Amino acid sequence: MKLESYSSHPSLLFQGQHVPQDNLRVLAAAMNLSNHMMVSVPEQGLILRLLERDRTEGLSTRQLAELCEISIYRVRHLLLPLEKEGRIARDKMQKHHRWFLSEESVEIANDSNKEVFCLQQ
Repeated sequence: MKLESYSSHPSLLFQGQHVPQDNLRVLAAAMNLSNHMMVSVPEQGLILRLLERDRTEGLSTRQLAELCEISIYRVRHLLLPLEKEGRIARDKMQKHHRWFLSEESVEIANDSNKEVFCLQQ
């Protein structure tokens, strides 16, 4: 069964969209929150934080799986949407991939770190 949703305000929600997630995106956009701050599942947030921590060398899929304590297959399932959205990038080194934050995500992380530093002073 296919469920379709409608909103009383047509600019906020369109036919066929996933209501809670899309409403959250509209709210985040209104609050000037970046896509980097929004993740689909908590593990994606953990992956982004780990990649931010190791941004110079990056991390392999296996390393991410061990650090997150989840399977390699689950990590791969979580990485692909992040790559598609442009939040992360991969570099194929020999046989395996190393994952890095995308340049845009690094800039966002740097800006938010500056804001936190200013708030702490």
